[in-house]
Amino acid sequence: MKTDPRSLPPQLPQSRTTRLDVAAFLLVRGFQIALVDLAGGTATFTFNDPEQRADAVVREFYNGGQVVASEYAGAQKQVRDLMWEAKRRAS
Repeated sequence: MKTDPRSLPPQLPQSRTTRLDVAAFLLVRGFQIALVDLAGGTATFTFNDPEQRADAVVREFYNGGQVVASEYAGAQKQVRDLMWEAKRRAS
């Protein structure tokens, strides 16, 4: 059975990273995790990026971008917990 591509919902632009520190930074900057996928023991975090600004935010991270430390620490814990949850589901 073929599906008419016009009947499918439009896909939101997304951004992906395997780095926990980058994922935490994106969370603090207001991005939402759409999916955590595990392949070969590596977690990939997929973020919704409707305004297509994730690349610029990631560049900011690598250029010394600053966020509130307590928010970043909380986001790091959140992405670690999501990674371990994905690993538990996979085993």
